[in-house]
Order: sequence, then structure tokens, then C-alpha cells
Amino acid sequence: MKDDVTEPRAYEFEGFRLDLRHLALTRGSEAVPLERKAFDVLRVLVENRDRLVTKDELMEAVWQETFVTPNVLTRAVAQLRKALGDDAREARFIQTSATRGYRFIAPITVVAAATALPARSEAPEIAEPPARAAAAVPRPGNGRTSRSGAAAIVALFMAIGAGAVWLFKAQSSIRDVVEPLRSRRVTARNGYHGMAALSRDGRLIAYSSERDSGLEIVVSGLEPGSRELLITSDGGQNMQPDWSPDGQWLAFHSRKRGGIWIVPSTGGTARQLAEFGSEPAWSPDGERLIFASDAGGMAAQSVLWTIRRDGSDRRAVTSLGQPIGGHHEPAYSWNGQSLAFIVRRGGAIDELWRLQLLSGQLTRLTTGPTLSEPKFSPDDEHVYWGGMTNTGIGGLYRLRLRDAGGQVVPVMTLNAGNIRGLSISQAGTAAFSVAASDSNLWTVRADSPETPPVKLTDDAGRITYPDYSSDGRIAFAQFIAGNPVASWVIAEDGGRRERLVPDLAVGRPQWVADGSKLLVMTGAEDHQSYLWVDAATRRTTPVPLDSAGMRVGRVSPDGHDIAYHVIDTGGVMNVFRRPLDGGPAVQLTHDREAVSYPAWSRDQRWLAVEIKRGGMTHIGVVPSAGGPAEQITFADGQSWPHSWSADNEHIAFAGQRDGVWNVWTVSRRTKQVRQLTHFVSAAGYVRYPSWSPRGDRIVFERNVESASVWTVDLK
Repeated sequence: MKDDVTEPRAYEFEGFRLDLRHLALTRGSEAVPLERKAFDVLRVLVENRDRLVTKDELMEAVWQETFVTPNVLTRAVAQLRKALGDDAREARFIQTSATRGYRFIAPITVVAAATALPARSEAPEIAEPPARAAAAVPRPGNGRTSRSGAAAIVALFMAIGAGAVWLFKAQSSIRDVVEPLRSRRVTARNGYHGMAALSRDGRLIAYSSERDSGLEIVVSGLEPGSRELLITSDGGQNMQPDWSPDGQWLAFHSRKRGGIWIVPSTGGTARQLAEFGSEPAWSPDGERLIFASDAGGMAAQSVLWTIRRDGSDRRAVTSLGQPIGGHHEPAYSWNGQSLAFIVRRGGAIDELWRLQLLSGQLTRLTTGPTLSEPKFSPDDEHVYWGGMTNTGIGGLYRLRLRDAGGQVVPVMTLNAGNIRGLSISQAGTAAFSVAASDSNLWTVRADSPETPPVKLTDDAGRITYPDYSSDGRIAFAQFIAGNPVASWVIAEDGGRRERLVPDLAVGRPQWVADGSKLLVMTGAEDHQSYLWVDAATRRTTPVPLDSAGMRVGRVSPDGHDIAYHVIDTGGVMNVFRRPLDGGPAVQLTHDREAVSYPAWSRDQRWLAVEIKRGGMTHIGVVPSAGGPAEQITFADGQSWPHSWSADNEHIAFAGQRDGVWNVWTVSRRTKQVRQLTHFVSAAGYVRYPSWSPRGDRIVFERNVESASVWTVDLK
């Protein structure tokens, strides 16, 4: 229904004025800042206020021919609600119809062109997020291979973002100009369809697609609507495909069955080449595969291996500690003389390295937030990769190899999401997937595991690191693209949300046992600063602690000590403890592989730890005074501890079994394991299960990922 007033130029509602001529939202004489896309969403909702506007309509109207994921709409609506002071549960302006769309419900006065606001020099400019990358953002959701910033809280996060960003300074200079490129979306269905790989001739694309049986490998043409050929259908949670140079084979990783596999590119029987490893890539001659040894354990303990296509002659290419950190996502140069790979240490900042195979020379090319999927250009002059801007926005970047350590060029900036599965054909076409995530807090009954878990928050960014207080309140960190990290406190039912420290960017809040104060983090990844926050007054007090080299510090219940792990120069990880007043550190474990991520029991007698053995991680316990770590879980998969029950008997952990993450508990004494949640999708994860002081509930972060496949011509 159209208004009778011709050519409206402004709309007024409850003290706000939406000026279409000057693209301004004001309240009285005050400008209300909005990003341009959020402004456009508000305009469409207001202009169609007589009806429900579907999500598809809004996406088409605001992001037409722009390469985005549905998370951008959720983020824009969240920004509008914040600007308008609206609440989704008691909406005054924007009403949500679950899964369908939005309706503008406030009464509106239409202002015609003749009475619209005159031009004002102080009218706010609608700003899009900047494209400069100079900060660190953790990966949204591959666990500790990308442990989503479990080793560091950071100051900004993509609406997925994920993870987080502290104001790290990247070591490379990054140019502001982003060249316009024409991109095309290949997949059209909702859900997870990602980790794209182009055939060498650029005619076909393979990707991991979410099906009833889980993630399977699919091949299709590049044109939208091309027929899909299902290559695997065994429920193996199959991912990370890569084409052989002759186009006859696809290599992939099976998360459920483990290791590196190959299958004919037209479908058929898959064959396992290696029983461990992930992230396979073919050599240019098609005779060998290179892969990372770590398949989801610890980011800092992966090295690169190579194997012949018949499964013989398996040997390591890199060694632990050279360079320091885990070696991931290898890619051959087109001439076969070099490798590019990512180095991770379980935090937010990554490094891109080059290995020249004949000489063995290692060169660090660049450092930055959330680097992933390096690939050489067909002339071997450049290397491309996915990364992040300093506002947590994903993008595609390029570096000329002769300029190692120099200028990084942003090739493309995404409106939302992360680049995953980058692939480049011989003709210079790039294929990649754009992954987005819904990452919020959920709660499950620890005393009644048959009760389904319930979603506790519904934010557009990432909500993570929940921590229960003694009176049942929950503190957590919030990461939203373009905003500093924020720590919040909510009631157990999700209500009464309050910003912990309104004027500071602080993350990873941790309560002391009596609920009187919280320890929060700020600063750079390898040199974090800690602050005490008084729960009643919100006053902050610096902690006199030199935290260089400390990773993932956990405060003791009495607030006197901090436990953490250290990665030594050889890549070995062990747990330490030290007083928060700056006293000397004490090494608690002396493992030869990895013991890390400590979590205090409530009586402070024990630490739950993560023990790595090969590609598996397990729950262990160690006396808080030091001693040998006792392993108490033994199942294949990954087990990451986080909190203890009130009686100091059970440990809550995030566990990956058969490729799927769920919340589990284990008894310290009997070693009995219980599964509390029963999610079935491998496209996402759970993290940081925090046990309530009463022992009846566990709150945790759940991430649900979606992805779509795109192509772009780089020339």
C-alpha cells in the first residue's frame, strides 16, 4: 500500500527522523550513526511497514549482486535495534517473525519532499567498514586447530567472526585500495557448502556439502544450477577436497574415519592413504600429496608430511619448532619448487611461510589475523590467502613473493564471513567458499541429559567464554565486527544483561569463587594484560603480572594464582602456575608432547588438563601442586576440558566424536563418561562448557556454520 503523500523524503517515528535525501537518521538534533547497509534495511522496512518483509526480499533489495551471506542481515538488524534502543523480545520498532523476516511496527509520519530536512554540513556520513587489516581475529570455529582464540581474547570479531581481535599490529604493510572484482555464486542452497577446490583447467569445482548423511564431497560445474555429482556418500564427514593435476582423482580428509583419502573424481570406492592428517594438497606432477599431521588436536603441534599417491614413502617435510608453531594448509607452487603454509600457535595471529624444497630455506612472508588457505598464482609470482581486516571483516589478500615481509594487497573484502577453501585454476580463476556462523550461548540440564538444550542468547556476533558466578550469573565475551570486544553479565535465564566495563575493551571474564570480582584480559596475544573488575562498582585494577609467553590463563577460585600453558621452542606444551602478584612461576607438568589448557577444580586441589597423544586429545587431571598428569578419557577424537562440577568430581568438556562436537562430562575417579548434548551436524562446534554452582546446568558456546561457494576472475 502506497502513501498518499507524493515523493516522501523523510519518515518520522517516536522522535526519530529517517531522511532519505541525506541518508541520515537523527533523533532530535542528534545524529544516530549507522552503516549504509543498516540504513538501507531500515529504509526498506519503513517503506513496507504495512506488511512482513521476508529475509529474501531484504537480501535482494539491500545486497543485490553483492557477495554476502545471510549473517549480514542479522548483523544489520542488530545494529538497528541498538541504534533505536529496541529489544527483540519486547519490540517497539522492528518485530521479528522467526525464520521468515521482519516487520516495522511503530507509527510513522511521512514527510514529503517540500518539508524534508534541508542539507546540513553536519549530517552524518553513512560509513562502511574500513578495509585496512592491522589486527588479530581468531578463526570462527575449527577448534584449536583454529581454537577460536582460545589462546587469546581479542578486540574485534567478525560476525563470526571468529573469535576476536586485540589491537595487534600486523608486521606487513597493507594497502587500502581494493580492486573491484566480479564474483559469482555457484551454490544456491542454504546450509553448509564449502571448502571449494577448482580442477586445474577451471571447468569443475569440488566442495564439501551438508547432506542427510553429514558432510560429503560433491562435484559440479561452475554455472549456477549445474548438476551436482555426489562423490562420497558414506557418512564420513568428508571435507577439504583437492584435485589431482590430471583431474582423475580427488584427495580429501575424513573427519569421522580419520586421515587422508583419495577417490575417483567421477565417484567410486575411496581409499585411505594415511591414517592420520588433514588438509591434503597434490604436487604439480600428481605423484605425491602433502598434508598436515594435525587433524583437530592442537594448532601448535602439527607438521607437514608427504606421501606417494599409492600410499608408500611417507615422510615428514617440516619438523616441530621449525618454525615454532603448528604447520597447516600446505600448498605447492605450480613449478613444484616451493610450499606455502600457515603457522599457528593456538591464538589469533597467524604467520604465512614459504619453504623452498631444494634448499630447505624457510621464509616468513607475512603475519596477520586469521590467515588461511594460501595458494600460488599460476605464474608463481604471488601468493594469495584468506584473512581479516581490523574490523573483523573477511577478505582475500595477495603478496608478491619478491616483497616478502612487505606490502600486502587486499584483493577483495567481504561484507560478512570468512574465506575457506581457496583454489586457483591455471587460467587465474579463483574459487572459494564464504563461511559464516551463528555463535551463541546454549544451556543444557546436567542432571537431566534427556532434556534438549536451549539457546540462551541470539546475537549477531560471537558470544563465547561463558563463566558462572557463585550466585548463578553468567559472564561472557561478545565479538561483533566493527566493535571492540565487550564483556557482559546476564542472569541465568538470559535476562538482565549488563555491560561489565562500559568504557573498556576487555575479554574472557572469569569470576572468583565468592563472586566479588572478575579477572579480564586485554592486550596483545603473546603479552596479555590482566585487570580485576569489582563486580559491584565496576572499578578496574591492573594486575602486576608479566604475562609474556603465557597462554590461556585461568584464575584460581580464590583469586590468588593463575594456571596456563607455555609452548617451548621445540613446540612442546606444559602447564605452569604462578601468583597473580607477580611471583615466580612453577612448572606443574613435564610432558614430552603436550599438556595444556588447565581448568581449576572448585576446591583448587586439581587441574583438569588436555593431554595430546598423536592426533587425539584427551582429558587428564594433575594435582594443582604439580605431579604427573593422569589420563581419564581414551576415546578417539578430541576432548577439551573447561570446568568442574560443584562436588569436584566431574569435568565438563567439549568432545568431538565421529566428527561431531558435543558437550560431555567425565568422572575424575571412575572415568565414566556421559554425553549431554546430541547435535549431529559437523558444520560447527561446541566450546567452553561452564558448570553452574548448583550443578544442575551447563552453559556453553554453540557455533553453527553455513557456507556457499563462489568464483572470481583474479585477472
